[in-house]
Amino acid sequence: MIKNIERTKDGVDSLIDRTRDAVITATGRAERGVEVTAERVVKGTHAASERVRGGADKAARGAHRGVEGAAESIDRGYVRARADLARAAAATTDYVTHNPGKAVLLAASAGFLLGMLVRRRPCPV
Repeated sequence: MIKNIERTKDGVDSLIDRTRDAVITATGRAERGVEVTAERVVKGTHAASERVRGGADKAARGAHRGVEGAAESIDRGYVRARADLARAAAATTDYVTHNPGKAVLLAASAGFLLGMLVRRRPCPV
């Protein structure tokens, strides 16, 4: 009977040892799986952050180009308007110099009409 008890004890001890080994092996595999998954998540996060950073840089460059283009267009429009006004002023000065009587009559007529529009009363004539 003692031999049976010893065999049973040895069998239980062996079963405990195999169970402990299996648990240790499973724990090691689970730890490696978690580590591999964590590394994948970290790599994926880094890759995503690089894509976001690249997109933000691209958007910033595009916005900068847009602002530069708008500024250049405004500059060109300003230069063109200034040149047009200079030509109009020169043409007006030339016209007044060559036709002073007509210029005075045109200015008086424009003043009279403007006064009538501002006053909003019917013309007495």
